[in-house]
Amino acid sequence: MRSKSQDNARTHKIVCGHAVCNCQSAKTYPDQQIRHGLNRRRRPKPALTAVLPIQIPPLQLDLPEDAYDEAPACWWSRARWVAHNLALYDQHYTDLRAAGRCESVGRKTFELYLLGESAGADYSTGRNSRVTIRSLQTLTRRSESTMHRCRRLVAVFGTRTVVFRGRQRTLLERLDSWRRDDRARGWAAVSALHESPLFPVDNALVESILHQGFGTPPGRSSGSLSLSRSSSITPAQNVIDRRASRGMDTKRARRKARSYDPRALLLASRCRSDERFPLWVRQLGPQGLAAVLTRRAINGWTADDVHAALDQVYLSGRKIFDRPRDPYGYLAWLLKPVPVDEPPMLLDRARERTLDLEQTERDRAHREQLRAEAMAKVPAAPDSPMRAAALAVAAKAGRRAISTTSTSRAAAEAAQRELARLARDS
Repeated sequence: MRSKSQDNARTHKIVCGHAVCNCQSAKTYPDQQIRHGLNRRRRPKPALTAVLPIQIPPLQLDLPEDAYDEAPACWWSRARWVAHNLALYDQHYTDLRAAGRCESVGRKTFELYLLGESAGADYSTGRNSRVTIRSLQTLTRRSESTMHRCRRLVAVFGTRTVVFRGRQRTLLERLDSWRRDDRARGWAAVSALHESPLFPVDNALVESILHQGFGTPPGRSSGSLSLSRSSSITPAQNVIDRRASRGMDTKRARRKARSYDPRALLLASRCRSDERFPLWVRQLGPQGLAAVLTRRAINGWTADDVHAALDQVYLSGRKIFDRPRDPYGYLAWLLKPVPVDEPPMLLDRARERTLDLEQTERDRAHREQLRAEAMAKVPAAPDSPMRAAALAVAAKAGRRAISTTSTSRAAAEAAQRELARLARDS
């Protein structure tokens, strides 16, 4: 057996980092201890402290105390406000649409808009609603123009009052919001949601809508399910065409949209926005109306010419229908008696242009006269070239007057001397 001394004298392996050292004895020297790290003391690691950033609240716009003075009373609840607007839609939308007082908005879209608009209002009062158009687009998955039409329809119903118009932030507000890590560039409009004081509503209909709920799917039919089950057999026509039944046929050429003259589109838009025209003319589509008015727009027709042509129909004693079956063909038939190259208001426009030119010339002459009078009253500066020229003209006139006076005085003296000589000789 080995003794303890033999065990102490055996080879020791000292491992430090990545190096392995073979030592024949257990005795080591201080320089070796420092080199191999045997006497190295471990320093305590500093404790890591988490530094939390200071959360600054975003910039808010404070409204004045009298902001809601003109707004009607608060709503009863969010659900009742939505049901109230839907009841107004069911009762009055058709008549308002026929009268041209509102734009086209579907009921399902209007319901989604009401839910999104009321989501941002105060739950107890219906005020302080600051929902943006972009938020409404995200909630309803509809376009921006559709959301604007919904808001205009609510304005017609009188159930939304804007107490603060949205605007862009000022420079100081932008700098303050940037320091608060707020990248918004403007303020949303603030509105109050309430019941309509303009239109009557059936409370029974409101209660019925509340009882039905919002977004509830229709009930299943009581008939047999096999009657509405779709067939699982692929038709032979689809097998022959090698495409799905609901797929789009890519073999046919795509139908391109018709292009109209810009002048015709401009004339159509002005006719649709002119309140002098009948309602059925203003409700026509812009492209169809442009197709009817293309030849007239190329020949210089304006909305006044189209209205004058319809007035000639009234003056001739004929009656214009309120709801024609084919409005585009009916409008073309009404405008047919008037020659295309002779706009009805051409002479009137020429006369008005002549009068405008004459009035412009009179105004210009009057301004020149006033300017001359004003310049005459203003004294000229001492170093003004006009004043120097005026003084030169005045000096020249003075010298001419002096020379004329001296010449006439010398002639008078010569005449007197001649008379004295003649008197002495006689």
